[in-house]
Amino acid sequence: MAKPATGFIFDFDGVVVDSLGAHLQAWDAAVLALFGASLTNPSRLIGHSTVAIAVLLAEEYGAPARAPDLVRLKREFLENLDQPVCALPGAAELFHSLATGSIPWGIASNANRAFIEQTLGVLGLAVPIIVAVEDVKKPKPAPDVFLLCATRLGISPADHRRTIIFEDSTHGISAAVKAGMFAVGVTTQHPAKILLAAGASETCRNLAEALERNWLIAPPI
Repeated sequence: MAKPATGFIFDFDGVVVDSLGAHLQAWDAAVLALFGASLTNPSRLIGHSTVAIAVLLAEEYGAPARAPDLVRLKREFLENLDQPVCALPGAAELFHSLATGSIPWGIASNANRAFIEQTLGVLGLAVPIIVAVEDVKKPKPAPDVFLLCATRLGISPADHRRTIIFEDSTHGISAAVKAGMFAVGVTTQHPAKILLAAGASETCRNLAEALERNWLIAPPI
């Protein structure tokens, strides 16, 4: 018999919303504005924090000291893009189900708060607790965002093992495992075998599948 979950924590990009195109467009615009060049091989940037990507790109263009400028520009472009960001299948329905229940839940992401809140507002999604990258000293793959989110949700360390994390990135799965939580890999970015190898205990295509499999009532733990 499945044990009851003590909480649900969701990554944002690639789990709740399909925002990859928007992020890459913002990075391309920022690199063009700061270095006068086009972004190359953008797929290598997927899943990393904004700060980590900025450091990588600034070093590649021979100007490591400009990384903070690149972060600022990327966030400005992202918050002002016309490109719509859509909710992924099942996100709205699952959030509605959680909102009417008693299990604590929230979002913990490497994305910045302004983008998360702006996007949720446009989509009409209310989330009780949001932990963004600026709330912690170390982004994923460190476990800090998940640990802080659990604390703000009132989940005790003894109950971390029954806190379910939905993540689409390997470094996010690693962060969940380091936090001592139950990692579910969402295969929007990587196939199941890669997420399982990174430490996921279970996988699903999207949050719609989590609903179909009745994981709110009978989680896979």
